[in-house]
Amino acid sequence: MRIIILFVVLLQSLVGFSQGQVEMNDIAHENYYQSQKIKDSLVIELKRINSKDSTFITAFEASEKLWETFVEGQFQLKFPEYESWETRREIYGSQFDMLYFNFMKMYCDLRISTLYDLFEE
Repeated sequence: MRIIILFVVLLQSLVGFSQGQVEMNDIAHENYYQSQKIKDSLVIELKRINSKDSTFITAFEASEKLWETFVEGQFQLKFPEYESWETRREIYGSQFDMLYFNFMKMYCDLRISTLYDLFEE
């Protein structure tokens, strides 16, 4: 019986493994990518629905630019020492990719909620 329990424990320790930083970076990137796809489809749909309303299209495109400027500003607040994508790991380490994609997903999800509000009008 002891041998069986020891074998099961040993087998579990060999089969089970922890999640590495690269895998967490990939998951964060995939989550952001999925949110970005939803946001892009909402933008396209809003433009299609309101294609005859030039005032809406002009205001909507301006709001998209302002949103991107806002997110860039928030990014600079969150990561003040960020210089470039090439040097990101020298400053923030290997977790930067995960932090960046989680940050971008959060703001992408916020934008999605504001875009859904435009469909209700």
